[in-house]
Amino acid sequence: MTSTLDGLARDFFARHPELTLAALGARDNAAALDPSPFGVKVDYRAAERHPDLVERYRAANALAFPGELTLPGWVLSDLYLLPGAIGLLLCRASLLDVPTRKRLGLSPDDEAIAAAYLAAPTVVPRAFVGVSLLSLVPKIVAGAWVKALTLRMLGARRLRGVAQWANPSVRVHTRMGPIRVVSAVPGTHEFRAKSFVYESDLSDEARWTAAMARRASPTPAMKVRATDEAALAALLARAEAGERIYLVPPGLDASGHLLVHVDEARALADGAATAGVASAPRG
Repeated sequence: MTSTLDGLARDFFARHPELTLAALGARDNAAALDPSPFGVKVDYRAAERHPDLVERYRAANALAFPGELTLPGWVLSDLYLLPGAIGLLLCRASLLDVPTRKRLGLSPDDEAIAAAYLAAPTVVPRAFVGVSLLSLVPKIVAGAWVKALTLRMLGARRLRGVAQWANPSVRVHTRMGPIRVVSAVPGTHEFRAKSFVYESDLSDEARWTAAMARRASPTPAMKVRATDEAALAALLARAEAGERIYLVPPGLDASGHLLVHVDEARALADGAATAGVASAPRG
């Protein structure tokens, strides 16, 4: 059984040799990135020299996020490409289903974007905010792998993001390990009422590996229906009051329930520290 993220990545690309890892960003950003996350070589594409790929990314993003969530061109330039890099899994367009390929205006032999992820840098060193995740090739875990590879490429140690409780993307986010429920979404996010802020701790390689491989995870203390507004509001209130509440892999089960775990030991330790009392060491 593979026991490292490098090994899992190697296995993934061995199963899917049609995929390659690339990154798209401003030319000068390349030097700041890990060129071989989990041992996988990154083909860096400078946006200034690859305008066709920039347009293909924007088209794929518009397909994944239509209507009010459509990505404006200036946001792509100013907030995606200039400060960072978009992680990409590339393939021949023949890998996409025919309706998707036609909507993107691609021929079977064209280069296509199979999956993509953008995490934005923050004022906290090595902490990022997840912005955009898309996958056009379902059932091969491409979304989880493009997210994991991009985060390692960026050198991220901590990630915050916004997720919708009932969205299957929760299953992708928990491939990075249990995600902590932090708070309601600040500001005027279009889906604020059905969303939450989550945090991933990327510093624990063993936990991340187990989550990517879908091995054993903490037992959920309860299951909450992802559409139960009252129960979800209560969870958010507890999280904002300081309780360490997590969604544990896979996060959202097949019946539409969130798998909730409360870290009682961590909560007690935090409470003791706040009160100025040293907690007992654990063996």
